Amino acid sequence: MALEEQFARLIKTLQLIEREPLKWDTAGLELEFGVGRATVERDIRILRQWGTIERKDGCFAVKQMKFLPTNFTPSEALSLVLAGSLATDRISLPHSDALSTALKKIDSLLPEQMESMIKKMCKRVSIGIKLVRDCDADVMDMLSRAISFHNPIDIDYHVASRKELTRRKVDPYGLTFRFGAWYLIGFCHLRESIRTFGLDRIRSIRVLDDHFRYPKDFDLEEYLKRGWSLQSDWSPCRIRLRFCSELAGWIEGCTFHPQQKITREKKGTVIFEVNIAGWEEIKHWVLGFGDRVEVLEPDGLRDAVAETGARIAQLYALKKTD
Repeated sequence: MALEEQFARLIKTLQLIEREPLKWDTAGLELEFGVGRATVERDIRILRQWGTIERKDGCFAVKQMKFLPTNFTPSEALSLVLAGSLATDRISLPHSDALSTALKKIDSLLPEQMESMIKKMCKRVSIGIKLVRDCDADVMDMLSRAISFHNPIDIDYHVASRKELTRRKVDPYGLTFRFGAWYLIGFCHLRESIRTFGLDRIRSIRVLDDHFRYPKDFDLEEYLKRGWSLQSDWSPCRIRLRFCSELAGWIEGCTFHPQQKITREKKGTVIFEVNIAGWEEIKHWVLGFGDRVEVLEPDGLRDAVAETGARIAQLYALKKTD
């Protein structure tokens, strides 16, 4: 018997005896679901894990329930648990403690067979996303509230490039998770432009009582599409790369950017094109492919990659002579 079929029948049984107490007996449930008496009795025993099911004159009624379960299928329940595991163990979502508690409650109220199946699947699914730069849970919670209620914030922010602490007033527009870390996107009153702030660099935060007007023409996803990853406030730039034939099939099958264009050449190589804000961020991605990619445009990116390659070659040449 399929576990999903049993779970659907359990939910339906609970709904019937809750809506029409003392109407449904074993025979009626047998007829309703086309199952035998033993199956109905087993279902009732499982439902009693969720609360008190009384029986009077052979008919059932819900006396007290710990929780009236939502009509989850096993795959839906599994997805919730996996998502919860990702949120609480990997990337530290806002209110992750509350989410973890809620998921534990759902888990404890599931039938034993489904609980066992979900735990087994969780051990056999690996999610390759991990928080590599931690952030303060209080900062995350305060930011999520400020974003929801359009409250500006005052932050003491550590600028890594200058190794200095600066005070900023920011209108927080949204959060994004990139490269194992959380970032705030918002309007910086000091710089008078939209900026990106790493949450791990926020040393203190204060949510202000006043409110800011969220720009009608601002969309977080559209804003992020302008850049390669995070930086979206640089000048537009056309990127053209040529990948070797060995990587062609893999490149064609991947979506690295929503606005990318990939063209296969006769000799088996592929041309990768994308228009983004600046080339500084994509440089590190390009370098990861070594000699299997050539920068065609822009000249600034081509020169930067060539200079880095020359320094790498010099580094290893020096080590050979040591």
